[in-house]
Amino acid sequence: MSDRTVAERLKDLVLNVTKDWAKQRKAEERHASPAANRRARLIRASDYYNFRSAASEVMEQAYMAASANGTLPASARQVMYQARPFIQEKMGGQQLNDQYFCQQLLPDYMMEHGVDWDITYDDRGHFIEPHTARSIGLGTISVRNYLAENGSPKLKEPGFAAGSVDTHGPNGCFGAVLFIEKEGFLPLLEAVHIPERYDLAIMSTKGMASTAARTLIDNLCQHQVPLLVLHDLDKAGLSILGTLKRNTKRFTFNHQAKVIDLGLRLADVRRLGLEASAEATFDRGRDSSKLENLRLNGATRAEAEFLLTQRIELNAMTSDQLVAFIERKLNEHGIKKLIPKADLLRDAYRLFMNSKRLQKVVEERIEEIENEHSSTPANLTDRVTAYLQQYREKRWDEAIAAIVEDEE
Repeated sequence: MSDRTVAERLKDLVLNVTKDWAKQRKAEERHASPAANRRARLIRASDYYNFRSAASEVMEQAYMAASANGTLPASARQVMYQARPFIQEKMGGQQLNDQYFCQQLLPDYMMEHGVDWDITYDDRGHFIEPHTARSIGLGTISVRNYLAENGSPKLKEPGFAAGSVDTHGPNGCFGAVLFIEKEGFLPLLEAVHIPERYDLAIMSTKGMASTAARTLIDNLCQHQVPLLVLHDLDKAGLSILGTLKRNTKRFTFNHQAKVIDLGLRLADVRRLGLEASAEATFDRGRDSSKLENLRLNGATRAEAEFLLTQRIELNAMTSDQLVAFIERKLNEHGIKKLIPKADLLRDAYRLFMNSKRLQKVVEERIEEIENEHSSTPANLTDRVTAYLQQYREKRWDEAIAAIVEDEE
């Protein structure tokens, strides 16, 4: 190889390496702001590691301060407020982004250092049982309390009140959970009674499932409750579906969930004629990386290629279309009414039969009592006044009840 050829190859190599820098410099000659942008890009990576380094120095101290030395739960933002002054001082006054701390720095620190801190996060969505109307926010404390109270159905024996069956959790109440990646559809589902007609608990979120939501799903799976996922046809929707099927950096499932995809797919779009509702996508990154992510989360090749440039939301359907869409998917996957085991059915039958019999006895006795003559004391007002003078914290009706008790 000649010297000239080597020189040319070296020149090409240098030009290739520096072409982005040269392009930026030429832009700086036309505008002043690109210079600042270039400096920001150059220091972004180092800032990232400096923020992490500063956070690592103070994280344990911040958590202990926020949690009363680990004796009480502390929210991620409480820890952030304790850590922020130190981190910003360490970074020369640069502002710490709240979400960056709560969603990245703190969880990453806990994972890397293997600490099991009692960190709580705000509600990001809701979970609603059918029939009971019991509703909780999808936050750490709400989910923790809900799971602690779950158990088998309790049969309340009849007295003056009729017998009833109280449930808390899936046992005897619902047979599946419908996960929806947005919150606006609940009024529609309630209007057509889908939760009650299919015995479905509804879990609605704002985007990706939070750690609290996945904790709830993980625990419900112990009861063999399938998870039905309703999502948009876009990269985010399929990512939501994917992260509910596998472990991630922030959450590890202890139980294998039965995840059933009810979401909008390309075949549904074509069957429903929704192509005209497609919107342009603005996902960052290389097409090859986006394709890899889409295929990882279950997209077909045709869907992945479609989603590189377009997306279609569930909102593109009218309300009646959406209801029909959901019902068709539920029926296709065999989602039916919950019928408990025979022993619980027998116990409930006995309960309500006894309740019916007791109610008949109570009604007959009440009629007899009402027909009996009960005279009212002539000095009732004086006796009420005397009672309230002695028991000033009581109300007049409590005084009458006490007087009647004395006479009986």
